[in-house]
Amino acid sequence: MIPEKATQLPKTAKIVWLIHDVIALLFLVVVEIIIYMLFLRGNFHQLAMMILIIMVLIATLPVIHMTLIPYFYRFRRYVIDDQAVYIYRGFIFRKSESIPLNRIQNVDTKQGPILRYFKLMDLSIETAAHGFQIEAIGEVTAKKLRGQLVKAALHAREVASDD
Repeated sequence: MIPEKATQLPKTAKIVWLIHDVIALLFLVVVEIIIYMLFLRGNFHQLAMMILIIMVLIATLPVIHMTLIPYFYRFRRYVIDDQAVYIYRGFIFRKSESIPLNRIQNVDTKQGPILRYFKLMDLSIETAAHGFQIEAIGEVTAKKLRGQLVKAALHAREVASDD
């Protein structure tokens, strides 16, 4: 269950995800048109029809993802406390990840042109075994969290090494 104190992503994250899906859809459509023009034009035997059907099905994936954006947004949250970072995703297919502060090795922020336009960043948290990501959080929040996590990880390591 997602705790009530969990922080939700900014509403502009939905717009960013939609833009990414539209770009992916346009790219797939252009690739499909090129494949059709080069290989399938006027050659509609069974193999060509199967390839065309598969290409159309692949192009529906970004459309399906677009319809699920409100679901992704509603159930994607995070919490940072004294012991760990908790990342929650999903309601039907729930996934909760906890990252102990003393295991954090690296904290990075990433920002492409679309995220930059909406003043958002992706925050990546690395441990020795896994990488975790909190997507599309505000620039100011991401920078503050990065500093807070680095300080907390250093403090947690100092406390652990004193034992």
